[in-house]
Amino acid sequence: LAQAGPSPAVRFGNLLAPPHPTGAMAALPKRWAWSFITEGVKFRAGRLYETFWNSQSNVKYTVIFIYPGALFYVRWRAETQYKYNVFVADKQIEPDSTQNLISSWKNGSAFYFPAMATVKELKETVYDGADKVPKAVRAGCYGRMMEDSDNLALAVRTFCRRDPKIVLWEEETEK
Repeated sequence: LAQAGPSPAVRFGNLLAPPHPTGAMAALPKRWAWSFITEGVKFRAGRLYETFWNSQSNVKYTVIFIYPGALFYVRWRAETQYKYNVFVADKQIEPDSTQNLISSWKNGSAFYFPAMATVKELKETVYDGADKVPKAVRAGCYGRMMEDSDNLALAVRTFCRRDPKIVLWEEETEK
């Protein structure tokens, strides 16, 4: 509340005295009981910054771009695509790998597809094009056959007991 009239210091004629007593309170301490924690953290952060700033450029760019980029890509792929391991049961229907100079077809190869992919798209990807897919090739797992128009994710969930190991074989009746 505002006081009417002059302040108490002026009333008593002492211009240097404060208007109300502050007691025996001294200046606030600069160090507290736990201030060593914040000081240690600041020191370590500064040392880390200086070490990083003065390090070789290849280390800097690896830490800043390559590691986070790789982590982001793996996380993004895991969140947006499903992984399927493809096995080919018959040697005569293995994908043509004569163009590969380093490796040939390997059973259990991993293929990644979005949630809306079909079995036909899986076959086309394994054989590198729709024209290279043999006529009598069928896909399935645990003895159940999938149609070409089936959604791959739903078929694996239903037929394969959520085990994404898909087997390609040649149907004998359609040769």
